[in-house]
Amino acid sequence: MTHSSPRAIRYFRRNWLAFFGDYLFFGVGLTFASGSTTLPAFVASLTGNTVIIGAVSSVLTGVWLLPQIFAANYLTDKPRKYPFMMAGELIGRASFPLFVIWLLVTGVRYKTLTLVFFFAMLVFFWSFDAFVALAWSDLFGKAIAPEKRGRLMGLAQAATGILSIPAGIGIRYLLSSQGPAYPANYTIIFALASVGFWGSMVCCGMIVEMPEATPETRPAWRDYLPHLTQLWSRDRAFSRVTIIRLLTGVGAMSTAFYVVYAIESLHLPTSAIGLFATANTLGVALAGFIFGTLADRHGPQSVIRVSTWLAFSVPVLALVINSGVLGGAVSWVYPVLYILLGLIDGGAFMGFWNYVLEIAPPGHRPTYMGLTNTIVGLTVLLPIFGGFLLGRTSYMMLFALTAIGTLAGALLGASLPNPRAADFQRPMLDGEVPERE
Repeated sequence: MTHSSPRAIRYFRRNWLAFFGDYLFFGVGLTFASGSTTLPAFVASLTGNTVIIGAVSSVLTGVWLLPQIFAANYLTDKPRKYPFMMAGELIGRASFPLFVIWLLVTGVRYKTLTLVFFFAMLVFFWSFDAFVALAWSDLFGKAIAPEKRGRLMGLAQAATGILSIPAGIGIRYLLSSQGPAYPANYTIIFALASVGFWGSMVCCGMIVEMPEATPETRPAWRDYLPHLTQLWSRDRAFSRVTIIRLLTGVGAMSTAFYVVYAIESLHLPTSAIGLFATANTLGVALAGFIFGTLADRHGPQSVIRVSTWLAFSVPVLALVINSGVLGGAVSWVYPVLYILLGLIDGGAFMGFWNYVLEIAPPGHRPTYMGLTNTIVGLTVLLPIFGGFLLGRTSYMMLFALTAIGTLAGALLGASLPNPRAADFQRPMLDGEVPERE
């Protein structure tokens, strides 16, 4: 096994710390550049178009997930993934500092052009990170044994949540009336996000890649689709977990609008965005403590079962808030919604991501991760549809449809098999290679 080789044992501590640090810095960066708080709030400050606001989440999802299946085939026969990971980070993570420079030079005098550059920044960053994520997943899978991944990611999430609490407090101050004037407040927020992302890249540079057998050749592009079709039809656990992830992803239809709803409909102050960011990262921290241990002891399918029901609870809570029964208590209850979103984000990573990584055959991790992520990328239009729906109906309709989709995911997730069970059977795929001792 790769995980028990002398080289893996020798570099285990170094790799453990490198992956931990990478997750920590990247998570803090995402606190400042959150797709559920600061990013849609910034776009809402430039335009009242709900479709454009919803497009923030669509871009984050689409440009990160959809290209991965093509990147996966490119990486399949590459013995070393480390150089591709580092190259993607060096190129992609330059986008945030460049946008900070744009804001410093122009402010928001040219709102339309600023929106164009903003979305260009997101596309540039996340499209390159799609490539990085596949290489990173392969390195992680080769270096860290399945029974140790949950604890590592759980501790990393918990630490990220703890560090992100002061970050959220900082966001709250920056966006309050006592903070810097607009748009300097967002300029500082994006600059701090850049620091987190570049700190993550430094930690990735410390990773030592473990050797593992890979296919000698990758499928020709004309044979690639039949290869993926075979994988989907033969590996029932893989197809089932991907469908569950798709249904749970319906939650993205409302995610970008929770913050807009809080400010425009509930009339909560703009500074509450910082409180939401803190609550979200607190949820991520709790997910680390709860789901890390759960994944290592009972398998990633147990995390998926819990997190899918949590995904259903978010739009249900939003519907309760929208009904008005909570009265003045809504300002205290609303952060709970973001705690739940943080728990879901943490659960999705340790659940869905770990599950696919665990069932993927040696040498086929990029293909498995790329295919599942690209299929889930089909949800890219949901936030835009959510904005379209919201513009023509109401928040109640938006939240209700979100609840229906996530409920279907939770019900299907209840029967997901445990990949560590003695009777779990994984099919042999064409071109599968044995693990290197």
